[in-house]
Amino acid sequence: MDIHHTAIEVSDLDATRAFYEDGLGLAYSYDFHTDDGVHNYYVTGETADTEIQFVHDPNDDAPIDAAGIVHLAILVDDADETFDRVLDRTDCTVVREPTTIEAANARAAFVEDPDGYEVELFSRLE
Repeated sequence: MDIHHTAIEVSDLDATRAFYEDGLGLAYSYDFHTDDGVHNYYVTGETADTEIQFVHDPNDDAPIDAAGIVHLAILVDDADETFDRVLDRTDCTVVREPTTIEAANARAAFVEDPDGYEVELFSRLE
């Protein structure tokens, strides 16, 4: 048994793709539309073991409710470098600048994606 993907609703698929692909460097996996016009768009990391599914309904203009999602954690090679790259390539909101988490032997930074989901940029310390 393994985790395949996590699905989140998004309000602007183009802005979301720019943030996760251009900003973070994740890769397009595949996409499809349902019969009722909902666009399902998937991105993945280097290992392609798990994916994030972005669900965009062009007929629903209700605000996105991220209730219950604390953050999405993205494992990166270098949290500081990735943080700088995301800030350079996007207009995301900074939640927390890179910091060392001694208990986890890691560095982490937090930013918000275009819909306000917190994204943790997490890297292990050597």
